[in-house]
Amino acid sequence: MDIVVGPYGMQSPHAYRRSQSDMYDDLVAHAQYAEELGYDGIALTEHSFWYDGYCPSLLTALGPVAVNTSRIKLVTGTLLVPQHDPLKVAEQAAVVDRLSNGRLVLGLGAGYRPEEFHGHGVEVGRIGARFLEAYEVVRRALSQETFSFEGEFYHYKGVSLKTRPLQAEVPMWVCAGFAEWSVKAAAKRGWPYCTTGDAECGPTVFDQYDAFARDFGHDPRTLKRALFKDLYIQRTDEEADVLTEQDYWPAMRDQFIGFGFFRMKNPDGTQVTEPPPGMKEQFIINPNRPRGGPAKVREMIRPVLGYGLDMLLVRLGWANFRDDRMRISMETFAKEVMPMLREGRKP
Repeated sequence: MDIVVGPYGMQSPHAYRRSQSDMYDDLVAHAQYAEELGYDGIALTEHSFWYDGYCPSLLTALGPVAVNTSRIKLVTGTLLVPQHDPLKVAEQAAVVDRLSNGRLVLGLGAGYRPEEFHGHGVEVGRIGARFLEAYEVVRRALSQETFSFEGEFYHYKGVSLKTRPLQAEVPMWVCAGFAEWSVKAAAKRGWPYCTTGDAECGPTVFDQYDAFARDFGHDPRTLKRALFKDLYIQRTDEEADVLTEQDYWPAMRDQFIGFGFFRMKNPDGTQVTEPPPGMKEQFIINPNRPRGGPAKVREMIRPVLGYGLDMLLVRLGWANFRDDRMRISMETFAKEVMPMLREGRKP
């Protein structure tokens, strides 16, 4: 199982305003530190038109990471491919794969925020169908010397990328949460699947994935599975409490209330501006989001050992808060939790 730190978003929320330059410098420095600590990869996540500078261009951001590291995989988790020209995505991916000496892992997702589709001039309707076509265009462009494609949204004839990826087959993943259409579509095509699942729904998603695969004549044992986890670790439970209270919750509060995740209205029709009772507890004191010192986190993350994962992505922070806390999180997880995951048994 590959263990990947991230995805990083390079966000600068109200509670921790930082310059874009500092955040992107942190990304490179943390990638180098992740390599030193023994992580298998570093991941980035994408959104557009967010007030806090959320990274809108993953492959561009991975360029300096590629040339300043030598071993770790560079993971897009997730690149929202329907919002872009998929052929241009393939061209940029080929360049990053060359720059990294064949270390790119391409996680593609559909997206969900109407503001992003509107901003990119893309029709909001039928996002799933558009995603499936875009994924296939990228796959063909990267794996075939010359390809053609005739779909509802994309049309190409006799196209050949002149900058080819170093890898004969760039690893590609469907990163799409819990929606049944995405699980079914990936299983039908034998595409690797990454879910943003909590502990109680991760196995359910993978059970669906396996069942659909069998329905379509695929052996589930040949399919690849990945899981994304928010995880908050410091050297002690008390330090982890400070991390989530001062770093994680302010950012999540901004996003859920003010920036499109949480679209609740007051009885008078105005937008909710304060979290409803219990929301903070739901997202901080949630047993499915491991949080605490090493012993507590080991216990909380142990269920993933039964999922048959090929890749685990652990988001320890957003590279936008305190560098010292992020480095403690990275080191503590690598030294105190990763050995258990590597060995597949209790420490």
